[in-house]
Amino acid sequence: MVTMNCPKCGAPFEYEPGVRFKKCDYCGTMIYIDKSQVMFYYIIPFTISRDNVPQVFRRWASGPKMAKGLENSKIKSIKAMYFPVYRFVRVSDGKEMVFIKPAKSTLLPGLTNLKVPPGDMKIFDSTFATGDAEIIQPDLTMDTYLPSLPGEGKEQEIVFFPIYEVRYEFQGKEYSVVIDGSSGEVFTSYYPPRSSVPYLALAMITFILAAVGSAIGTMLSGWGWFLVLAGMAIGIGGGYYIAKKY
Repeated sequence: MVTMNCPKCGAPFEYEPGVRFKKCDYCGTMIYIDKSQVMFYYIIPFTISRDNVPQVFRRWASGPKMAKGLENSKIKSIKAMYFPVYRFVRVSDGKEMVFIKPAKSTLLPGLTNLKVPPGDMKIFDSTFATGDAEIIQPDLTMDTYLPSLPGEGKEQEIVFFPIYEVRYEFQGKEYSVVIDGSSGEVFTSYYPPRSSVPYLALAMITFILAAVGSAIGTMLSGWGWFLVLAGMAIGIGGGYYIAKKY
């Protein structure tokens, strides 16, 4: 057994060699133990409530790149969780850089793009209420990332990040997105895109009318320019129609 002192309350605690994650028996602080130091777990509170998640999802789903009607998808489940990430602060050539890396192996999208605002981090101890959110335990060590990080280490800690995993159904298929529970940013690796076929067809018709009209107008008759105007009108009107329908 190895004896160390809790970095928060100073109370001694024992742990088996090789253990990396320990909860202080006295103050309840979650502690990370690596080869060189003891450090805190931190946690970021949810600022977006579960009740507001559907609104965030539908606002994202109504974007111009999304399939028509995606905002009306059936939401099948909303799962709140605290996902562990490592926050590395490194100094290279006098510049401070922050790197966020998953502390848990996962296929969830966007978890390498999370942005951890330092001011929002709270020490994760027994006084922090996690509600019904699941605490995902780390299974990757810092050694996984340290050799590839540039510069010298200034700070490093584990941060439990608030996320919602939303599963939804669209046209008989199931998809999922991850919503940042602190900022509302949405991450996904795959979603139903808006069809580009009608736009390509419209672009071709408009181009042909404009090309033929300009050729006639230049070489034969001024009436050809009406084809150019017709092409412009079809392009504007058709684009509006397609945007509404598709």
